[in-house]
Amino acid sequence: MIELGEMRHGEELDPPSDPGRPPGRAMRAAALVVAVLLTLAGSAAGPTRERQVAVPAPQGATFLLVADRLVVADGPGTVGSGGRLVTGHRLPGGEPLWRFTLPAGDHVLGLSTVAGALLVTSSPAGAGDTISTALDVDTGAVRWRQPGYPVPTQSGTVLFETPRADGTGTIRSVDPVSGRPRWSLPLPGNGVAYRVGDRGVAEIVLVTAAGRVEIHDAGSGVLLRAGRVPPAADRVSYRFTQVVGDLLLVDGAPGTVTAYGLDRLDRRWSVPVEPRAAAWFADCAGVVCQRDQVAVGVRAIDPATGRLLWRDDRWLGVSPVGDRLLAAAPAVGLELELAMLDPGTGGVVARLGRWRLSGGDRYQPRLLGLRRLSGDRTLVADLDVRAGEARVRAVLPGSWDDCAVGPGALVCLRTAGGLAVWPADR
Repeated sequence: MIELGEMRHGEELDPPSDPGRPPGRAMRAAALVVAVLLTLAGSAAGPTRERQVAVPAPQGATFLLVADRLVVADGPGTVGSGGRLVTGHRLPGGEPLWRFTLPAGDHVLGLSTVAGALLVTSSPAGAGDTISTALDVDTGAVRWRQPGYPVPTQSGTVLFETPRADGTGTIRSVDPVSGRPRWSLPLPGNGVAYRVGDRGVAEIVLVTAAGRVEIHDAGSGVLLRAGRVPPAADRVSYRFTQVVGDLLLVDGAPGTVTAYGLDRLDRRWSVPVEPRAAAWFADCAGVVCQRDQVAVGVRAIDPATGRLLWRDDRWLGVSPVGDRLLAAAPAVGLELELAMLDPGTGGVVARLGRWRLSGGDRYQPRLLGLRRLSGDRTLVADLDVRAGEARVRAVLPGSWDDCAVGPGALVCLRTAGGLAVWPADR
């Protein structure tokens, strides 16, 4: 018997991995790829799965496991061709339970859960406001709808961002059970930055071009602190407004970024930034990482002094896992060569092997690793981030884009389209 465990593919709303989100969704997806700690399990030895149940799904479909339910949404390949369907299925048998059709022209941006409901986030192709629809996961019935992109909070509520093209807009708190709006805040032209906890956003940080800073509790909306930093150089907007750990980063003099402590907004340090580089900063297990969106390599900065601790141009990216960093270098195709680093020195603690990661985020310690094998097979391993262990789960015939695990089933998406469900062995 292969124990399928309890990891669920994308089960909760993803907390923002980079509070300022300067690199956009593509780079957030790249950050997901490196957010895992594992120890290579060794050979590809493991039982080959043959018995399976087929579930219809288009190529590139989005899917989500919620307890003993499988939810499938049309993928990006169906945008503009009438594909706007979300379906629910029972596991492990794959029996269809319900169908939900998006408004004409919409396509799915993401699937998540909130307060036991399925949250379908969609947007019209090309332009239009994002809409989040809460569905009953057993029946597909609509519970509520809210405009905006969902962001979970540390306290268990959910925020919805509704930005405008000029960066302004609103951020609203919504009761996750009823969908009832609780409070809202106007967004300044620089948008919003977040101070995050281990389950979601803890504080909302708003910065105006004039340098006024407001820090609000993400659960209640209450103003916790306010102060000032130097205004944006052009008095229109900052280039950087990021929260990294307990620091607020904004651009100061041309070609520099300055860090202020969030508690007192006291100036801590400044570092040079190439004006033409698409740079951003991230929390890296107690140090500040500086990345360039268009170049490989990582710079690690002392958060207390701004001093450069180390630089390494080998890595496509790094992500914190506990008190270590997980670094990824190019390997074969979508598979990455992974290594554990000491965040203070950048030294390699362990070389972890080659995997393509599937599902999860840095707040979820267990993921799946996929690796292509000879003979058109795929090795699937269960990766326990905190324990640093990888257990061979199965060897699958064929090529697979993505996999997820529920309490009683392994579900994988074929490269050419279509899902397969393998019930747990008894």
